[in-house]
Parts: sequence; structure tokens; C-alpha cells
Amino acid sequence: MAKDYARKPQRKGESRPARKSPAKTQRGGLSLKWILSLATVGGFIGFIVYLNSLPAPDQARAPVQQNQARTETESKTKAPTEKKPGFKFYDMLPDSEVVPPKVNEYTPGPAQTTFDYLVQTGSFRTQADAERQRAQIAFQGLRAYVSRIDLESGSTWYRVNVGPFDSRSQMNSAVDRLVSINIEPLVKKIPKDTPKSE
Repeated sequence: MAKDYARKPQRKGESRPARKSPAKTQRGGLSLKWILSLATVGGFIGFIVYLNSLPAPDQARAPVQQNQARTETESKTKAPTEKKPGFKFYDMLPDSEVVPPKVNEYTPGPAQTTFDYLVQTGSFRTQADAERQRAQIAFQGLRAYVSRIDLESGSTWYRVNVGPFDSRSQMNSAVDRLVSINIEPLVKKIPKDTPKSE
């Protein structure tokens, strides 16, 4: 049988049941907020008491000055009986003068390198690929050449080289241009008397 939960009208003489209010929960003891605030206040009061217990600056200097005067008078009276430690370092220093040996002055001459810089940009199995890269490098304003290398195993490789360069700054400039077109070159040092088609 279904139950009707709708409010029923109150009949005469019936008393309405009292609503129960939610029970108030009481905590036994102090909350964390109260404990922290009491600790903060106690710490502040303790700090104030500590500051009041410190001597005033004028009062602190007077005992120190009295102690210094007392130690000075004591040291004057004990001075003849005590021996001061003697340092011989200052007496020995002028006698032990060190004279460096005579050395000829270094004069740098013009930098003479016995090698040039050669930049290898690639090594290919076919000459067509090597020529394609040489043309790509030519668009950057660099002079490149292709050299044929025959290995003992019978295979042939085509190397693309840029240079030779007399100075490191010229070589670095060329390397920067090659890196800008996504070519990572290999720098070699070759003797000056070696022909470039090695």
C-alpha cells in the first residue's frame, strides 16, 4: 500500500510535534586558532620583557670602559715581568731578498701558419649529387669544387670541398654560411704546399 507523504491538515486538539534543532557540538578543549593566537601574544609579551631587561647603551659602555681601564693598568704593571713574543720575520726579510734571473723579453712576431683550412661539406657516391651540393654552395657566394677519391676497396666517392682558407676568420665565415643552409661541414687542416685537389 502506498504511503501519502503530503502534509496533512492539523486536527483540533492535536499538538504539532516540535522540530528538533540540530545538536550543537561542543568541542572539548581549545581550538588550534586559539592556541596559536595565545602563543603569539605570549611570545610578543616575552620579547617586550626581554627588551626591557637589556641595559641601556650608556650603561653597557660604562662597565666595558672600566674593564678596559683595569686591564690597561694591569698590563702596565705586568709589562716588565712578561716577555713579548719577538717576531724575527721583519728583521730577516730585508736580508733574504730574492732576485729573479734575467730573461729575454718575448716579442711576438707575425703569425706564420704552416697550414691552410679546408672545409669538406659532403661526400657522395654519385657525381651528380656532389655537383648538386656544389651548386647550392655557389649560391651562398662560396667557391666549391668536387674531388674524386678512389678507395682501395674499389669504390669511388665524390667529396665537395670549400677553400682552402688562409685564416681562421675566413674559414669561420664560410662555415657560418654553410650552417645557414643546413650543411654541417668538416674542417680540416692541410699543409700549405699540398695541392687543393687532394
